[in-house]
This record gives sequence, C-alpha cells and structure tokens, in this order.
Amino acid sequence: MKELGSVPPSRRRWRRTLRTGLFWTALGLGAASLSYACDPTVAARSLGFDRPQTMLFFVLVPIPALALGVRSLALALRLRAASDVADRAAEYLAEHLSESFVVVSHYGPRDGGEDDVPLVIIGPPGVLVVQPRECEGELACYQDNWYRTRAYGVGRRLRGASVSKLARWNAGRVRHDLAKSGFVRASVEGCVVFMGARLADVASSCVPVYESLDALVTQLESRPQLQSSPARMRALADALLGSARLALV
Repeated sequence: MKELGSVPPSRRRWRRTLRTGLFWTALGLGAASLSYACDPTVAARSLGFDRPQTMLFFVLVPIPALALGVRSLALALRLRAASDVADRAAEYLAEHLSESFVVVSHYGPRDGGEDDVPLVIIGPPGVLVVQPRECEGELACYQDNWYRTRAYGVGRRLRGASVSKLARWNAGRVRHDLAKSGFVRASVEGCVVFMGARLADVASSCVPVYESLDALVTQLESRPQLQSSPARMRALADALLGSARLALV
C-alpha cells in the first residue's frame, strides 16, 4: 500500500474553474458579436427595450462576462500548475519512502470546501499534511508572509495565500475528519516543501518547512515511531478514504 488518490482528476478544482472560464468567455464573446451584428432598432423591439436601453445592454453584458471568463481561465492555469506539483511530489514520495508509509494525493476533506489537500502522508511518525510549492531563488518567511530575498534584503512577496498558513489550515481539516471518525488523539501536523528553492530565515513559519523532497524523506524516516502498528495506519487511511478504496490497493 503506497500511493492512493482521493479526488478523481475529472473533479479537481482546476477543471471546474476551467469550465467556468470557458463558459463566461464564450458568453461574453457571443454577446459582443451580437452587439456588432444586430441592428439596435430591431434588437430593441425584440427585447422590449427602447434604443438607449438596448445599446446599454449590449455594452454592459459582454464586458463583465469576458472579465470573469479571463479571470477564471487565469486561475485555472495556476490551479493546474499546483495540481501538477502535487502529483509529482506524491510520485516521488511514494518511490522514496519505505513501505511503512502511505501517500494520499488530492485528499478531499468532508467540510464541503472546494480546495482539496495536496498530500497526506500516513506513517509510523503520525499523519503529515504536506503543502508542496515550486519556486525559484531564495525564500524567507516573516510571520507567515513569504518573500524572495535580494542582495539588499527582502524582495517581492510571493503571490497567493501564505503557504505555511495554508498547510496549517489543511492539517486542521484532516485532523477534524479523523476526529469525526474516532481518532481524536491522532497526531496530525502540517508542513511546507519548496521544490527548487533555497531557504533563508524561515524560523517564524507556523509549520515546519523543508527545502526539498529529499529533506522531507530523510526527516520522516528518522523521526520516532508514534504508531508502529500497520493495522492502526491502515485504520487511519480507512478513516480518510474508506475501506472500499483501500481494498483496491
């Protein structure tokens, strides 16, 4: 039992966001084309508006739709990139961790949220929720705000939500699901793994931070075993994914 998946690729958020972006973009382009193709007087009669109202309709409808479509498409690209990073990290960890660990990619918490949890590792040290991030350069953390460093000091802040706060939040979601399944005292921690970046001062991060997947593997393999029973680890995986899915592995 090595690598398990939770959220099917067809249901991942970036695909839903892509479909939304395509819908609004098509709607905006269609409305824009209609506004150029139609005779405003004829369109006014068919819509039951007077001519100024019809002109205003054809001007205002395409712009918000196109703006929403472009925004959704850009978000879908970022989400897909993050999903690919999680897939590559899960594959690497499944190959390099020992057989006593289970790697769950794209876990879907039962809180109804849209975002899945990129990686959950179940093993003898406990349950670890991993937030992978692919970055370049040298990074520093100041009170969970992440920046690229420069020769003269701190540079531009990383775009998006704080990756360390996100790891802590996702760990809480996994902990809540396990508690509802009867594992109230299960050890669940969050961490961040940067792939391709160097770390400077990250002492103020609310969760542990690793510079590479190799560093995470080394740390996991060397940590004390809090739950050495294979039956308990299987029970934890069962609580998250269900026995029907585990039976297929």
